[in-house]
Amino acid sequence: MDIYYFNITPLRNKFIFERNLSKVSKKRQEKIARLKRNDDKLRCLGAGLLIEFIKEKYNINDEIVIDKFGKPHFLRTKDSFNISHSGNYVVIAVSRFNIGIDIQRMEKNNQLVAERNFHQNECTYINEGEDENVKTQRFYEVWTVKEAYLKNVGIGLRKPLNSFEVNFAEGKAKIMDNPGYEILQMKLDERYIMSVCADIRDKELNIEEVAF
Repeated sequence: MDIYYFNITPLRNKFIFERNLSKVSKKRQEKIARLKRNDDKLRCLGAGLLIEFIKEKYNINDEIVIDKFGKPHFLRTKDSFNISHSGNYVVIAVSRFNIGIDIQRMEKNNQLVAERNFHQNECTYINEGEDENVKTQRFYEVWTVKEAYLKNVGIGLRKPLNSFEVNFAEGKAKIMDNPGYEILQMKLDERYIMSVCADIRDKELNIEEVAF
């Protein structure tokens, strides 16, 4: 699997934004124009740039379609991809197998969200953190793994978040009721948690920062 991440900060420069806008599809340009918030425009452009990047890198001349669950994929190419964004980062994961990725900027430990949406064992894992910083990181560790897993299997939030457990007992996240997945986690800029849910057969990993 290949993971690419892009810091959108340079796109805040109007000249750089306009230069890169011409690199993405007409459909993507129209979507950007409809967005109201500038940060949403930047992240949407960043996602489009990453898509064009992987199409060129993997020699993919194919259109993107959305399945009935809202998951994007190439129409004919077997490669799977998934995109996520938060704050200043847009990330994309590419694999021969189904893959899911999620990134979140760590803001605060939202205990109410955890109690309403997480498995009881996950809430215990979060609350056992020695201070608020650790609890906050653990909250986002759980949240991003859940999102990445649901994006991998392609059903989004149709599956309740508390219907499956992410376990960290062995020092590494795993999905308790489905051993066929490998979970990878890393931090970007100390403020962001990124989780990838990959097929257990996907053994090779490449992580690369890109710029446009």
